[in-house]
Amino acid sequence: MLRALSVTAPVVAAIMIVVLLVEPPALRPAERLPTLRMLTARAREGLDRTQLQDAIALGREGEPGSYVLHRVASTGDPAPTIEPAGVVYTPFLRVAWAAHARQSSGRPLTLDEVPAWMAAPVFYVALRTPSVARAADLGPPSLAVVPAGFATCCLEPQPTLVRPLWMRDDPAVTARFGATVPFSDLGIIAAYPIEALRGGLDFVAFYRVDGPDGPSSVEMRGRLEPNDLEEWR
Repeated sequence: MLRALSVTAPVVAAIMIVVLLVEPPALRPAERLPTLRMLTARAREGLDRTQLQDAIALGREGEPGSYVLHRVASTGDPAPTIEPAGVVYTPFLRVAWAAHARQSSGRPLTLDEVPAWMAAPVFYVALRTPSVARAADLGPPSLAVVPAGFATCCLEPQPTLVRPLWMRDDPAVTARFGATVPFSDLGIIAAYPIEALRGGLDFVAFYRVDGPDGPSSVEMRGRLEPNDLEEWR
């Protein structure tokens, strides 16, 4: 037993360090497991010093804003005339927001003060609540990442290209890096590995509801377009 512990203990300790680097220790144990599976190999990567400097400079100049997830109508077609379905915060934007918040307080953010989790190769997706009368009673919506136009109704378990590293329905998550709450009807915030940031994907918050014709999904679907990513940092 002692010999086994001597072998496994360093491995467990290293894994726990990875968890703390990737995200602050507010995550519940059940939410840490996907993080370990997907990010252990990349825990030391993230923004380099030049990118950090550029992000801090952007935040000092003014409010950095966020990247928009285009809302997709129920027909499956983009609907650019209505409000976005959600927003995306890349590592670069998180650092820029943190620098902006610190600038406003009179204590400018320095390069060495940027925590590892903020610059880690993880992006956050904030999606609005799907419009359903019982949303307040249904709790947080479910979440899926699917090819553009792929349906979310009604296979079990729900097919998804990548599972989130963690999910929250607390608007205070954005305050961790100094950003304002993006929507009054914010439904869910989730983190994904940076590899999932590519065009042709739909990020979908949804509720399964029963109707006269059987179960269906009520969605808030946001699409990543390839041309959007050309300007993102």
